[in-house]
Amino acid sequence: MIVAKPTWNSDVKNLFIAPYWIAPNERDAVARGWIGCMRGYFIDLDQVDSVKEWSVTIYNHLASRSMPLTTDQTQFWPIDALETFRLWVNQGWRVDQTSPFDPADRIPPPDLPQKVKRIRADIRSLSQDELDAYRAKLDDIMQIGNPDRGAPWQIFAYIHTNWCLHYQEAFALWHRAYLLYLEELIDFAIPYWDWMAQDASVDGSPEAGLPQAFLDEAYIHPGTGKKRPNPLRYAAAKDGNSKLCAIGKMSGPDCKYVQRNPLFYTSGDTDRAERTKFYAMARIFQQQVVDALEFETFSTPQGVPGYPWANIPAFHPPQPDNLYPYRDVNFDGLYEQPHDNYHGWLGPDMGDNAYTAFDPLFLSYHANIDRMLEVWIRNHPGAQFTTQTPLQPFLGAGATDVSYSSADHWRYTSIGEMAQDSRRIGYDYGEPVAKQFTGDAARKKSPTAVKAKPSKPGKMAKEAGVSADPFVATRAEAKIMDDGPWVVFDDVRCTHDSYLIDVFINQADATPNDATSCNMHYVGRFSRIGMGLVDDKGRCVTQGVSRVLNAGPTIYSLDLRPEDKPQISLVVTHLDTGRVVTADEYKALPGFIPQLVWGDPRQPIIGQMAPRGCCSLH
Repeated sequence: MIVAKPTWNSDVKNLFIAPYWIAPNERDAVARGWIGCMRGYFIDLDQVDSVKEWSVTIYNHLASRSMPLTTDQTQFWPIDALETFRLWVNQGWRVDQTSPFDPADRIPPPDLPQKVKRIRADIRSLSQDELDAYRAKLDDIMQIGNPDRGAPWQIFAYIHTNWCLHYQEAFALWHRAYLLYLEELIDFAIPYWDWMAQDASVDGSPEAGLPQAFLDEAYIHPGTGKKRPNPLRYAAAKDGNSKLCAIGKMSGPDCKYVQRNPLFYTSGDTDRAERTKFYAMARIFQQQVVDALEFETFSTPQGVPGYPWANIPAFHPPQPDNLYPYRDVNFDGLYEQPHDNYHGWLGPDMGDNAYTAFDPLFLSYHANIDRMLEVWIRNHPGAQFTTQTPLQPFLGAGATDVSYSSADHWRYTSIGEMAQDSRRIGYDYGEPVAKQFTGDAARKKSPTAVKAKPSKPGKMAKEAGVSADPFVATRAEAKIMDDGPWVVFDDVRCTHDSYLIDVFINQADATPNDATSCNMHYVGRFSRIGMGLVDDKGRCVTQGVSRVLNAGPTIYSLDLRPEDKPQISLVVTHLDTGRVVTADEYKALPGFIPQLVWGDPRQPIIGQMAPRGCCSLH
C-alpha cells in the first residue's frame, strides 16, 4: 500500500534493501544485486544522501522501467512503491518522523496511459446496438454485398489477394496494417473473434464454432430500421463467385456469397459426431499458438535469409550457416502455422489467399491473430525487427491510406512502424468474455486414444520422476512434452493450391480419419494455404524457410526415445477437392518433406541473449 507520509528510515530504505514484492527468500540477493550494480554508476541505493541527490533520476528510470538493474519483470517496482517514493521526494526527503516537511512538486504525478483511438472488443461482448452499428458500416460504406469489381468491399479484399505477405517476417505485420486501413475507411474498431477461449474446441460450449454474429440470417439496420441480410454472413465473394463455385463444386444463387464449412451452421444432434471431431481440432491449433508464444526471438530479418542476427547475442559476420540449424524457427514462423490451420479449417473461401479477405470473418479472425501477436510484442519490448522494410501498398505510420505505384518506398508503412505496441499505433484490445486457453500439457493422455497403450509412466517419465496419474501432468511431464522433439519442414515456400498436412508418428497406415486429437500417434496439422494465383509481386520467399510442429506430447505418449528411431508419416490432403495427395505428388512441392529433430529449437544455439543493463538478475 502507499505510505502517505514516508520517511527514509521507516519506509523508503526498505524499498531498496528489502523490496516487499520480491519473494522473501530472494529479497536479500536481489537487493544486493541492485546496490552493487548501481555503485558502478556512483549511486549508493542504501545511503540516503546518494538517493536524495539522484532521486528524480532514480524515480524516472524506475517508473519507465529502464533503470539498468534487470530485465526480470518480477523485479520491476509496483505502483504503490513508486508512489511512496515519489511522495517521499515531494515531501522533502524526510529521514525520520522528526524531520521537517519541505513540500515541492519535484516529481509530477505519473503520466496517464496514452489515449488510444479505438478499442477492439470481443465480438461476443458487443451489445446488439454496437454489433448492428458495425454491420451497418460494412453495408453502407463498404457495400459488402455488392459483387461489382468497383465496389469498395471488392477493392479492399483485392488488396489482400494482390499484396499479402506470407512465410516471412512481414506476415503478421502486413495484416496488422491491412486491418488498420479498413478501420480508417469505416471509422470503427474491428471486433475480434476469440478463438483462444478455453472451451473453443468443445462442442456445445458457447465459445465453440463461430460467434452467433456470423450465423444470423438478418439484422435491423440502425439507420433505416429495415431488416437486411446479415453482412457478416452474406458478403459478396471474389467477383461474386465463391471458391466452391469457381472450381465447380457448387452452383446456384448462393455462389454469390462467401462459403464456410457447413458444420458451423449445425447444432444439437445434427452432425454431432462429425462436428465434435471437427471442433476438437481447434485445441491443437490453440496449443500451437501457446507454443509459439514461448519463443524469445521474433523472426529472421526480412530479406536477409541465412543472416540470423535476430537469434544470437553477438556475432562477427559472416558465421557459417551450420551453426544455426534453427535460424528460421522463431515466433512468427511457428505462429504462422496455426494461422494457416485456422484458415483451412474455416472453409473454402477462407482457405485460399486469393479469396479469403472477401469473407468478413477474415477481419475478426485476423483481429485475434493480431491480439495474440500483441501479447508477444508486449512481452518482448526489446525485440528487433527490420524497421524500414515497406509494407506495400499501405502509406504512413498508421496505414491510413494506400498507393499502388509509388516508387518512393519511404512513403509506405514499414515493418518497424507496425511492430510497436499497438497502443502507440492508436488501438488496444478489450478483455475477452471467456477464460483463455493457456496450454494443455496432458492433451495426449486420453482414455479414448486410438491404439493407446495402458496409461502409465514410461521409461522417460519414470526417470523424470513424474506423476503416475494418467490425467495429471506434472511440471516435469510438461517439460518433457514441451522440449521436443520437433517435426521440422525445411524449404517452405508459397504454393498455388492449399493443402492440409497431417503428421503422425509410427502410424504408416494413417488416413484423414485418424487426424484427431485423441489419437496418440497424431502430432498435428501443418496447413499450407495457397496463394490461389501466380505470385507476380515478389511476395513469397525464394529460398524457403523452416517450420516446425512440436512432437513432444506424441513422443511422450508413445514412450519413445531417439534410439527407437520413430518414423514420421504424412497424410496430405488437397483442401479444395478433399483428395488425398500421393507421396510422389507432395514430395515434388516445396517444404513437404519432414524430419524429426530432438531438442528444443526455441533455445539459442550459442549462449543466451544478454540482459539489458549492467547486471544479470534472474
